[in-house]
Amino acid sequence: MLLSTHEGRLFEHTPQVFTNSLSRYNASGFDDRIKTAEPFGVSLMRGKSFRTEGKIGKLARWAKDNWQVLIFWLACAFAGWYLGARGYGMEIYFRITGINPQEWTPLLLLTTQNDPKIGSIVSLEGVTDWQGKPFKLPFPDKETALLFVCGRCGLEDTLNLAQAFQNRYYQKVRLCVVYIGEPDAEAYALMQRTKGLIFLRDPKLEVFERLNALYMPRFYLISANGTLRYLSPLTGYLWRPERWEEEFERISQLLGR
Repeated sequence: MLLSTHEGRLFEHTPQVFTNSLSRYNASGFDDRIKTAEPFGVSLMRGKSFRTEGKIGKLARWAKDNWQVLIFWLACAFAGWYLGARGYGMEIYFRITGINPQEWTPLLLLTTQNDPKIGSIVSLEGVTDWQGKPFKLPFPDKETALLFVCGRCGLEDTLNLAQAFQNRYYQKVRLCVVYIGEPDAEAYALMQRTKGLIFLRDPKLEVFERLNALYMPRFYLISANGTLRYLSPLTGYLWRPERWEEEFERISQLLGR
């Protein structure tokens, strides 16, 4: 028997009242649903596992139907890794371009990533003549050759090679020498003695930065529509005149001799 109070009065209850209440819950099946219900987390994980198994099954079926593609991909991946590890890939590249791999320091490799791409359109706006007047490039009737030089890059030998190149291909190319920096009296004398070349300035270094001409001398060949056809390697600043002669011989193949 249970006792309770309400407004100062004492009431008596029997256990039968609570028994009847519980029987109503049992009659509705609520208790049975609690016993048989699956926890929400377990249900969610089970559904996720079904989805995962479905993806794995699809992947397995694709691999079974395309096993030739997988074998080919694995063979190419292994061949690329092996050639790269052995250095054969870069060796082939150096043989094709004629570059000495010992000249390529990590800094040069990093710098060359900013080079304009062969076949891309480059802007030459920003160069001027020696009086500071804008000089329009490229030439509409011939190929435009740009040679970036400075006072510390073996100027005399470089200008002699450039003049020989211009004399040989004057019908196809007009060569412009872009001088970077402030020339001294010796540089002025060399430029005055050189015939057949056009000397320009890049006062704001706009074209210099656009073409990534950080190591000089550096040579660029640009078609009449502004397409970059050739640029010399960054390592050209280490080359002796004999090596530059070989490079100009390679350029002559682009011009059709």
